[in-house]
Amino acid sequence: MIALGVLALLAASALPQPVRAQLGERKVMITETSFDSTIESIKWAGHDRRTVLLRTLKKRLYRSDNAGKDWTEITSHLIGDEESGGASMLVDSVVVSSVQPSIVLVVGSHHTHFISEDAARTFRRLKQRTPIHSWVFHPKRPTWALLSTWPDSCKEKRGQAITLVTGDASPCVHMLYVTKDLGRTFELVTAYVVQFSWGDVKSGHFDRIYVTSWRHKHGDQPKFSAWSHDVHFSHTENFGKSMHRLVHGGNKFLVSNGYIFVAVVDDIEKQTVKMMVSNDGAKTFHQAAMSLELQERSYTILDTSSGVVMIHANHGDQAERTGTGNVYVSDAAGLRYSLTLANNVRNRAGECEFDRIRSLDGVYIANFKDDPNNAGKLPNESRKEQEDASYEEEEDEATETQVDRRRGPDARAKSEDVVRTAISFDKGSAWRYLVAPTVDSRGQKIDCPPDRCWLHLHGVTNHHKYAPFYAVDSAVGLIIGTGNIGPHLRFEQDDVNTYLSRDGGQTWVEAHKGSYIYEFGDHGGLIVMADDIKYTKQVVFSWNEGQSWYDFDLGQYPLEVDNIVIEPNMTSMEFLLYGSRADTGVLYYLDFKALGQPQCSGVWAADSVSSDYETWTPTDGRRNDRCVLGRQITYTRRKQTSECFNGRDFDRPVERKACACTQEDFQCEMGFTRRVGSMECVPDDPKLTTANCTSGGIFYGSAYRKIPGDICEGGWVPPPVAVPCPHTSPFGKGAYLVLLVLLVLAILLAISTWLSRHPQYGSIFSRYGFDPFAHIKYTVIRSSKRPGATQMDGFGDDDTDLSFIGDSAVPKPPPPLPPVPSSPNTHSDTHSLTWTPSLCPLLPIHPPQIRGGATNRSPGGDKNFSPTRRGASVGWRGGGGEDNKSAAEDEVRDLLCMEGGEAPGARAYSRRAGLAAANEMVPRLPPPPTGSQPLTEMDSNSNLL
Repeated sequence: MIALGVLALLAASALPQPVRAQLGERKVMITETSFDSTIESIKWAGHDRRTVLLRTLKKRLYRSDNAGKDWTEITSHLIGDEESGGASMLVDSVVVSSVQPSIVLVVGSHHTHFISEDAARTFRRLKQRTPIHSWVFHPKRPTWALLSTWPDSCKEKRGQAITLVTGDASPCVHMLYVTKDLGRTFELVTAYVVQFSWGDVKSGHFDRIYVTSWRHKHGDQPKFSAWSHDVHFSHTENFGKSMHRLVHGGNKFLVSNGYIFVAVVDDIEKQTVKMMVSNDGAKTFHQAAMSLELQERSYTILDTSSGVVMIHANHGDQAERTGTGNVYVSDAAGLRYSLTLANNVRNRAGECEFDRIRSLDGVYIANFKDDPNNAGKLPNESRKEQEDASYEEEEDEATETQVDRRRGPDARAKSEDVVRTAISFDKGSAWRYLVAPTVDSRGQKIDCPPDRCWLHLHGVTNHHKYAPFYAVDSAVGLIIGTGNIGPHLRFEQDDVNTYLSRDGGQTWVEAHKGSYIYEFGDHGGLIVMADDIKYTKQVVFSWNEGQSWYDFDLGQYPLEVDNIVIEPNMTSMEFLLYGSRADTGVLYYLDFKALGQPQCSGVWAADSVSSDYETWTPTDGRRNDRCVLGRQITYTRRKQTSECFNGRDFDRPVERKACACTQEDFQCEMGFTRRVGSMECVPDDPKLTTANCTSGGIFYGSAYRKIPGDICEGGWVPPPVAVPCPHTSPFGKGAYLVLLVLLVLAILLAISTWLSRHPQYGSIFSRYGFDPFAHIKYTVIRSSKRPGATQMDGFGDDDTDLSFIGDSAVPKPPPPLPPVPSSPNTHSDTHSLTWTPSLCPLLPIHPPQIRGGATNRSPGGDKNFSPTRRGASVGWRGGGGEDNKSAAEDEVRDLLCMEGGEAPGARAYSRRAGLAAANEMVPRLPPPPTGSQPLTEMDSNSNLL
């Protein structure tokens, strides 16, 4: 180990900055220390948090009692047992109690473990002689702890159950123990354990132990590699003497802030789960109601600290391949969940790019994957769209191999994930894009299209390359992150810069060109950064919240920076920067107290000229009253122009007052969602309905609910929202009445059609026809005679009013029909007509009219009398010879009714014209008496055309 103390002279930043300042000869204290290998972990211990424990890759343990300035290796103090030959042990992990930070557990690589009650100054060996798998301190009692262990007989084989690998006859199981005296004694709680935890402090059951364990407690314990019906959720009040099963099939659980979440097996074949929630200390459990009925493979509980539950749900294979899931926000009870952000980015370990901004209440930042052309819209796919994508995926897998798809004829362009960043100021109720700065850190104007110009930041899933967006409780309003400006997030190194906001994400500035790792100190009054992409020896810092930046060199040799850390409260001015140089771990202790800045004053006289402090009220930019979550909060913070430090003991004054309610104080109810940049809640569940919802109708639903923890009073009242009933809804009473009427009409029509075609009843229909309408007169709208048309082409006197024409122009009625002999044997050459009964009486039947003229024969007959057809009329005229006779026979043949195998000689002559033709209906005559009858007279009311 090498320690080197250095006093570094500060100069203004070599990089151009919007504001440049000189610190003269003021200094930062720097101490460099080298270790045997790269640094694995750093822990703070002790009541004053000035003891630091460091573990290296080679499992060596180091201790510092002056905040990291000087280091001592203490591995040699931890002597192994006789089995290890008394050699110093290797350290696997270090656990510090959150209740009493002076209590430290050191877990050894084999069977030897140590406990310390004086911040790792002295140790004693634990009585436990098995490898420690997990150690959980009690949340209230400093000497209590839970310990889980696997015996030496166990060895995990990939893809198989845990099996015996030694001669030990004992089964291989996961055992849970409890100690109440810091490891002096242990007692067994239960075996075949999957997961365990202490009870919840908020509900008052902190001495309770919750466990998920296998039902069959014999033989070797199966490896938990998939959801199982044989794992159940239980609890014990007496340290395992009796176990009470709470949820059958409960495999995994989480206890947090008064809630208990349990993942319960739903479909064992599809490996889907459902979530059960309890908010009354495990007295009752209810299934969480999600707005989208999608398969749920796993959950990540994102946050429960702000009075609502944020859950990331993994909805299946497609989401796993794309690395996304949906984020849901709950009501105050944690039971009803509405979709707040779809396609949230996640990795295979379940880490999600979704984080609460600890510097302000209610603010969250998240990354989601989006379509390249879907800028400005929330990517909330409907359930149908996601099902369609799943069906398409299944069809592809059933018809094409992966090689076929890659080498198919469809050429594909280079694909790129489109990731965008959104921010919420109201606990996930509404989202918007980050406002991009207009100038960069060098004062140059940033040019980009206004509709595609936003700021996007990298999240935790890409932390191995770029630092994720970050905020701490003590630095009010400050957020820092790495990213780029444009339509979506870029991953190229040249596109990534470092950005800072001092108003809770409302506005942003470019802090520095390039990707940096960062940390806050002095309650946000100090920001320290270093390049974490390439080897560097330079540190950049700001003591005025980014208004100006300064840099200094760490030493002669550069290093690859891994991280910059500070004590857990982030209130000191002592930082630890560590990284590596080749295979050697390197750590720098940075003490900014050496700058000699004075202590700030005037905290209770903020905004006055003599005070170093100002008041600041956060806003989301949508309201003039600067209210967020129903209240106006005023913080006291140091002025940017004040050259002083807050000090470790600074207590920030905060004032709160309630506001009138607006739409921003409400989130969407389950089944509704908002688009990015919109406050309107619109339906997102196609099955959203009520008990009395009818197909084609609408119902008025409650689309808004007050944000849990919002304290607004009066003001805006959410109106009911009209929601179309889904097409699967039942019919209403009116629809059933219409259907009934249509059914009755259809039945009547069918009956009338059957009767009209029946031989017995058909004559009744043909007898009435259009006779009741014979007295109706129709006004002529347009009259156009066809060439050669006769008076028969009109409606006749009974049908048409021709009074507007002179009497001389009115055609005369045709002469009466010639008499026909009654005897069937009486013939008068070809002009003797015989009426033969037709076998299709329901068809329209009209005897032809005989047109008068010079050649018309008298009732006595004329041999030149022959039928002819002109236009749409049939008449008889004089003519000569066989040609006329043949033509007449052809005309008659065309007009024969031969339906249903009509007997030879059965003939009927029909004609359609006038009103009858226009309506495709022809009046019918009653059938004639049996036998041949002479056509001597026609009734004037027969409506014969």
